[in-house]
Amino acid sequence: MASLKKCIEAKCKDCTYDPLDKGTWRDQTERCNIQSCPLWPVRPMTTATVNLHRKSRTAEGEVDMDAILADLEDEEDESTTAKA
Repeated sequence: MASLKKCIEAKCKDCTYDPLDKGTWRDQTERCNIQSCPLWPVRPMTTATVNLHRKSRTAEGEVDMDAILADLEDEEDESTTAKA
C-alpha cells in the first residue's frame, strides 16, 4: 500500500506538472495557487523552500523542520523507485 505522502505527491504531480514548463514537478507544485484544493496546505515543496522555512521558524521556535526534512526523499530516488 502506498504511503499518504506518496499519494499526495502523485495527485499534485498529476494535477500541476507540465514537462514543457520550467522546473521540476516539485517546483511547479510549489507554485500552485489553487488554495481551495484540500491538498494545498500539504503540497510537496522543494528542499530549498523547506530549508528557508526551517531557518525562519526555528528562529521563532515554532516548528522542528528537521523532522520534516528527514521525511523528504531526493527526486532522483523517486524516479528510480517509480521505474522499479
